[in-house]
Amino acid sequence: FGNHIALPMLFTTLCSWFNFLMAARTLSNSMEMVFTMIALNFWPIPGVVGLSSPSWLKDYRIALILALTACIMRPTNALIWLFLGIQLILTAHHYRLKVILNAAVLCFIVILVDALIDTRLYTSAWSLTNLIFTPYLFFKVNVVNSISLFYGVHTWHWYITQGLPVILTTFLPFFLYGLYTAYHTSLIFHRVKSLLYLTTWVISIYSLLPHKEFRFIFPIVPILHMISAYGLLQLTGSKKRSKQLMIFLLLTQLPLSLYLSLWHQRGVMDVMHYLRDQPTESISFLMPCHSTPYYSILHKKTPMWFLTCEPPLDPTSLDESDAFYHDPLTFLQELKNRTWPTSHLVLFDNLNPILAPYLTDLGYTESKRFFNSHFHDDPRRRGDVIVM
Repeated sequence: FGNHIALPMLFTTLCSWFNFLMAARTLSNSMEMVFTMIALNFWPIPGVVGLSSPSWLKDYRIALILALTACIMRPTNALIWLFLGIQLILTAHHYRLKVILNAAVLCFIVILVDALIDTRLYTSAWSLTNLIFTPYLFFKVNVVNSISLFYGVHTWHWYITQGLPVILTTFLPFFLYGLYTAYHTSLIFHRVKSLLYLTTWVISIYSLLPHKEFRFIFPIVPILHMISAYGLLQLTGSKKRSKQLMIFLLLTQLPLSLYLSLWHQRGVMDVMHYLRDQPTESISFLMPCHSTPYYSILHKKTPMWFLTCEPPLDPTSLDESDAFYHDPLTFLQELKNRTWPTSHLVLFDNLNPILAPYLTDLGYTESKRFFNSHFHDDPRRRGDVIVM
C-alpha cells in the first residue's frame, strides 16, 4: 500500500477493541502474532521484495529465525510459513536452491536447540538419546488424539460468520471496502495478493478443525487491520469526513475495550486482591477451572486448590470441574485427597442456592461479595463472586 498507509494502520491497530483485550491476556498468542509480523517485515514477499536485492538473503535468514521461534511457541504458526515457504520456492526460480538450503539448515538448528532445552527442562539432563520435542507432543495431543475437542466443537463456518465479524466489529465495512478497492486496483492487488491469499489459507485450514477460538487467528489480525486501514483511507476524501469516520470508530471501539477490561469479569480479579489482605489458612475455589488468578496475585504460601479440567484420557469419564457441576453436593461429600473444608471458600453466586444448606452446616457464612459481570456465555460463571 505504500508508506501513506502507516498512520491509518497505526490508528486501526491502537483503536481495535480486540487488540486491547487480547494482547495482555493470551500471552503466547500475542507473542506469536508479534514474531509473525516482524518476520513478515523481513520476508521476501512476491510482488513486494525482489530476490535481486543485495540484502534479501540476510533478511530472509532473519525472517526464518523469527518464524521458527513463532512456530516453537505455537506450532500451529507453521501453517503460515508452510504457505509462504511453498509460494517463495515456486517464485524463486534461480534462487530456489539457496532458499531451500537456508531454510533446511536453520530449521535443523532451531529444532535441535529447542529439543535440547526442552529435554533439559523436563528431565534435568542434557541427553541426545531421549529428546523431548514439545511441538511434536503439541501436535500429537491436540490433533492426532483430538484432545482439543474436549474444549468445544464449532461449525465449519464459525470463523467467517462469527470470528471475523466479532474481531472486526465496526471495522468490518472498512475491511470489505478496502478489500473491494484493493482487488480493483491492479498495482495494489499485485502487492497485497500474497497476504490476502495467506489470510484465506489460514482461515480455510482453521475452519476444517472442529475446535475454534478467536485467538487462533490472532497472527493474521494485523493483516485484517491493514486492509481496514486501506478502506478507511479510501473513504476519507476530506479532513471533515476523515475526522467523522475516525470519531465513529473511536466511539464504537474504545467503549467496548474499556468495558471488557475494567468491568467485565472483574470480580475474579478483585477477590484475589481481597484474599491477599486477609488472614487465610486455606482456600478452595468451587468454580470452573482457572476462573481466577492464583499465586500470581496472592503472593502468600497459603494452601489452595481449585477444580481441575485436564482432558480425561478415557472419553467416557469427566474432568473434575464437570464432575463437580454434575452433582455439586455429592462431589463435596465424597471429596478425597483435598483439604476440605477450608478456612475460605470462593464460588459464584449461582451455586449458593444449591449448596447453601450444606455449607451453613459446615459453618460457612458469606463474608464478601464482588460484582463479576452483567452477562456471561458460560452459565456456571454467572452472578457475583462470593467469599465464605
